[in-house]
Amino acid sequence: MSQQHPSPPAPEQLHPDHEPHRSALEKEFELERIILFSDAVFAIAITLVAIDIKFPEIPKGLKGAPLLHAFRPMIISFFAFAVSFLFIGQSWKTHLRLFRLLKTYDQGLIGRNLIFLFFIVTFPFTASSLRYMLDGIIIPIYLYMFNIAFVSIAQFALCRYMLYGKTRLAVEGEAAEKKYMYVKSKYAAIAMTVVAILLMTVTLLYPVNEDAVGSVCALAALFLVYSRRKARKYKPAKIPV
Repeated sequence: MSQQHPSPPAPEQLHPDHEPHRSALEKEFELERIILFSDAVFAIAITLVAIDIKFPEIPKGLKGAPLLHAFRPMIISFFAFAVSFLFIGQSWKTHLRLFRLLKTYDQGLIGRNLIFLFFIVTFPFTASSLRYMLDGIIIPIYLYMFNIAFVSIAQFALCRYMLYGKTRLAVEGEAAEKKYMYVKSKYAAIAMTVVAILLMTVTLLYPVNEDAVGSVCALAALFLVYSRRKARKYKPAKIPV
């Protein structure tokens, strides 16, 4: 009578947790790639804005008002770089805090993140166009302000999808921090959209009034301060820096 030998165990029986563990590692690696790609886009956008700053060619013996006039394009480019750097940096900071709450991802999140990064990477184009305002062209300020507004809207859409649309994407708990991030993004999107629309309305009504444009820019700063104060009351006692 022949002796029957037991068949060898299947690989999944030898290591029942191997596949889930491998899947978790793959997800973590893929999520890290999304974050690294996003960081690279932020860095490239800031670098390209800085590259646009060029020192003017100054003829010998140029002094006084003509010298200041020669420096005006560079001053505008540097101002655009400073504002863009601060805004892109703040957007990156919010993006970092938001992705700290991310556990996994889906195609919807990737798509929304790409749309957000698209408007980040358009900053070099809209910022470089601002120097044409010296020729009395007002369209560049429209492009720049709506660029800021679209970044804010896209970031809010990403935040809302991740924290309240597909809740399985975020880590468990952290309700206070999630609420804070949601409200902060929401108020920023509303504030910058209102400012962009108001700026377009004012400049269409008063096309040659530089004081009106300056007033709207000052109003933009007030809107941002107001939105931050509105969101601050939702800030948890302890939040990552």
